[in-house]
Amino acid sequence: MTATNPAPAHSTSEAPFRLTDSETNPMCIYLVKNDSKGDKLLFRYPFHSFGGPVKVSLNDHKRSLHKDAGLEKTARPHDLTIFTDDVISSLFAVKMELCDRKFELKVNNVRFIGHPMQLQTGGNESNSGGGEGGNKKPQSPSIIMINIVFALDAFARRQISNCYYDLSKILGVALRHEEKRCAYLSSQIKDMLYIHDTMANECDLDSSTDNNKHFEKILETSSLALDLKSVFEGVVTNGLIKLKVNDWVDVSFCLPHKVHHFYRDGQYFEPESINKCLKGLRPYHGLLLMAERKVLLDNLPQDSSPSIVRLINMYNPVKSLETLSADSDLTLAQVFNIAGHLIYWGDAIVIFPLSETNMYAIAPNVPTERNNKFAKKFEKRFPGQKLLEVMSEFSFPTSLQYKMCPIEDKSSGSTTIQMLIWLLQHKMLLQYHTYVYFMPSSKGLGYYNDESEFHDYNNKHPSEAPMTTYQTLSENWLQLSSGGYSSSMSSAEEMFHSLDEDEQIALMHIPASANPDDFRLLMRLLKQGYLSGEHHLEEIMYLENIRRSELLKLLDKFKDVLVTVEMEDPIISNFYSH
Repeated sequence: MTATNPAPAHSTSEAPFRLTDSETNPMCIYLVKNDSKGDKLLFRYPFHSFGGPVKVSLNDHKRSLHKDAGLEKTARPHDLTIFTDDVISSLFAVKMELCDRKFELKVNNVRFIGHPMQLQTGGNESNSGGGEGGNKKPQSPSIIMINIVFALDAFARRQISNCYYDLSKILGVALRHEEKRCAYLSSQIKDMLYIHDTMANECDLDSSTDNNKHFEKILETSSLALDLKSVFEGVVTNGLIKLKVNDWVDVSFCLPHKVHHFYRDGQYFEPESINKCLKGLRPYHGLLLMAERKVLLDNLPQDSSPSIVRLINMYNPVKSLETLSADSDLTLAQVFNIAGHLIYWGDAIVIFPLSETNMYAIAPNVPTERNNKFAKKFEKRFPGQKLLEVMSEFSFPTSLQYKMCPIEDKSSGSTTIQMLIWLLQHKMLLQYHTYVYFMPSSKGLGYYNDESEFHDYNNKHPSEAPMTTYQTLSENWLQLSSGGYSSSMSSAEEMFHSLDEDEQIALMHIPASANPDDFRLLMRLLKQGYLSGEHHLEEIMYLENIRRSELLKLLDKFKDVLVTVEMEDPIISNFYSH
């Protein structure tokens, strides 16, 4: 059994610096039970010290819906020591009617998030030790409520609290499964209660005994307590959790706010960006793995789908998703699903397949200080190379073909390509695409300022303007129709007549309009809406099955009415600073 949210792959990339730790990090994790014998706080972590002052900016208060929170710039204390074990137990031990639904409680500046679960314990003859045989006498079944609760900043964003709610639910489901399979939870609760009772007697005899000693003892003896500690430390360090409850149930969890990051101070990653990226994913896009292939394969769960392994083995940054689909013998829908998992877990990012025609420039807000940690890492990976020197070559959008040595191997194994891949993996380079705008205007062509000047120009240069009136243009179409271009030219003529008069005049002035192939292609692209600045060249090439050289020639011939702009793909730029 595997519990995930929602992907089986796990990130192996380094945890970059984070800028919203006070919001994304939990302050504590609690385990509370409630049954016929009463409620009890079984375990919490960390148990030595809590909270402390957390500096909060004025904007943090403004984001809050609690207008009475005040606008002072002072620190908000998160002192969890004011909540005694008995108070925590009574607060989190909800009634059975409130089980299997979201639990949320705000006290002062702390928000508690959990998913209480009702389950049946006892009545199982199996031993609790991971499925080993045993001769224990079956117990009578009983109903128990458990609640795994996270303490968060009360002003943390809703998306963050929802993630911790999902995590609490995933852990609860895993414990419910193990309780039903081998009474694992009952055994763990019994051991914890025994330690609580034993340590409580010692505290009565010796008042100097540390009140947290019982939690330390539980952590030394309980596998469930160790799992809860692992969960807490995982979300705090890199936002990733990979554990096996009772050595049986795989639990995988990813906190996207931690996995995906920006270089810009204070910029917050919205998980919705992942959904936007996945919705905009196209077959011509490609993938770039954030770790070495072998490392990624070694970190996959044992029950991973063979399709994931097959795709990763066939992966190459020069391949599109469509090509990966064919090479790995998977449907395009399967490739999209796997790509979505890898992207969510931070194991891959979306790119356009590497090509010498690709243009790259330095991404916004990347660190440019001398001898920063990325520079040292780069020099270690590529001896003799300086990160800042390589980055300076991409100060302006630069085509990769100008960076390649003529005799250098242009495969993905060359040094230049490997350096480019490293920069893309660390989001230091951003690819730019060419977008096209159809902007025919008698004031924008440079030849004339109004229609009268246009006719004056034609009278002086008749050879440069083969079509200057609607009559000659119609005659040209009539000749083309008789030559076998009837249907296509009819569509082009229809599109031409749908344009404004100024737009028609501008096109009539361009000599290339006399070429039926060029004119039909222009009208076709215009009719499909590709010349509105919303589609880059690579997308047009894929959707219309046009070669780049053919498209570039068209742009050159109609350069007087077509304006090109270099911009990033919005699907990819969701993961970059703005």
